[in-house]
Amino acid sequence: MNVDTELTYQDLLYFGYAYGEDEKESRKLESDFIKEIKEKFPHVHFKNAYDEIKGYRQEVYLHKEDNDNYYSWLIGKGWFEMSLSMQLIMMLAGREPEQQEKFDKYFALAKLQYPEEFKSTQK
Repeated sequence: MNVDTELTYQDLLYFGYAYGEDEKESRKLESDFIKEIKEKFPHVHFKNAYDEIKGYRQEVYLHKEDNDNYYSWLIGKGWFEMSLSMQLIMMLAGREPEQQEKFDKYFALAKLQYPEEFKSTQK
């Protein structure tokens, strides 16, 4: 794999299955994600991790200094549900103070960086 040495593994994202009615939506989610993340992080690198059992997946590689901004972007733009790393952080947040601090930091950063995504539509 030819990954720029400055880029490091960041995450694994799951987009859904490659069969049945879900396939079209899974492919669209993967395509939309790749398009959106490239707009925010133009230097992003992907490794296709497709698997017949687990479906459409992508490994994400970014610069280390993008770590906090990447996770806040996932939250702010609604991609956190696809992220294995974010799912683990959220799952452990209630049990491990370190994971709770991580989640709180990323959530607060997302609210600062993407305030429009947190505005209520109710009057």
